[in-house]
Amino acid sequence: MNTWLIVRVALVALSLVQGALTNEVIAPLEGVSASLLLAIFAFGVVGMLFVVGIQRVNHRSAAVWRYPSWSICPFLLREPLQFFHFGGFFLIAAGVGGALRMLVLGQSLLLSLLFIPTYGVGILAGVYVCTVVYRSKMERPQQSAPTDVSASPPRS
Repeated sequence: MNTWLIVRVALVALSLVQGALTNEVIAPLEGVSASLLLAIFAFGVVGMLFVVGIQRVNHRSAAVWRYPSWSICPFLLREPLQFFHFGGFFLIAAGVGGALRMLVLGQSLLLSLLFIPTYGVGILAGVYVCTVVYRSKMERPQQSAPTDVSASPPRS
């Protein structure tokens, strides 16, 4: 198993646990509406286009970026998509942990619990939009050699 897959899964799991155990409120408790959540989502997408766009022209950035993957180190300064891909899942897990805490405590689920995970989903959507918008910066997909099925030995 890949080391970075284990690290990413462990950190996302810790984020879920942290969200479930914390009593600190990091999102507004009142005044959260569906339109605010839509705005938070859009902010995540547009923010990724802006931040990653700056990194696209940064000379210290890698010449070619790899598509986001759970098996790549998320802390590579030269490949910002890896970090934001991880960060999106990290925020989603923290929000899910908070919702689980509310359920365990028998409290009602509020729309405000979606504030943090919605931002995480917006970041993830922004990362994938960046792979399309900045596709000239992305690595080319590996072309596998065509295989001749008829040349394989028959099965008994």
